[in-house]
Amino acid sequence: MNIAIVDDDVDFSSELQQYVKKFIERLYTRYEIDIINNNFFNNTLDKTYDIVFLDIDLKEINGINIGKKLLVSEANPIIIFVSSRDDLVFSSLSVRPFYFVRKSYLKQDLEEMFILLKTYLKETMQLFTFDFHGRKTNLFLKDIYFIESSGHDVTLYTKNGKYCYRSTMKNILDNLGTETIVQFQKSFSVNLDYIKEIEKNTIILKNNEEFNIGRKFKNNVIQKYKEHFLRWQYIIIL
Repeated sequence: MNIAIVDDDVDFSSELQQYVKKFIERLYTRYEIDIINNNFFNNTLDKTYDIVFLDIDLKEINGINIGKKLLVSEANPIIIFVSSRDDLVFSSLSVRPFYFVRKSYLKQDLEEMFILLKTYLKETMQLFTFDFHGRKTNLFLKDIYFIESSGHDVTLYTKNGKYCYRSTMKNILDNLGTETIVQFQKSFSVNLDYIKEIEKNTIILKNNEEFNIGRKFKNNVIQKYKEHFLRWQYIIIL
């Protein structure tokens, strides 16, 4: 689990790091928390992070611009804005943040956010185990981008490359047991978190690949997509 705290306030960054450390060590034995106090754009994008705590009002750059780059990156991190600028809440919506934490109510907002984050991580960081070339292989659900089936073979397109093995689309979806991955064609399913946008009958992925949505699957895909982001995104404190 890789976490970044992006803020030009050194003292605040250290304070936030302690709160985050106390939370994350209850869930994971292996984690890193990086503090980024300068060269924000490059330092944030040069490493793959699972969670990014991001100040909006940075000296060098608007944090929302960094958030927009992260939003369409294949790393697909959870973005949590932490700011003293409460007036920027609505501007931040374009980045689909998981939460907006107010510095003026830091402890209160973090407590509420951590409850939701724990639930989200338990769902998306589940391990999926399968046989690959005779070996047991584990993947986090969040690292599966999309799935393609062909006959009795399926290919998982993931953060770490492709995995092809014997199975069917129905079987793998049953085994995954998650609503985060949704079938949109007879031979394709996608992780809702990996969708950049949906335009009419087309799914656009974060790597800019485009796929048509099958007529039979369209209503379900759009419904699941809306439900997913209503549940996990735009959770904002006003």
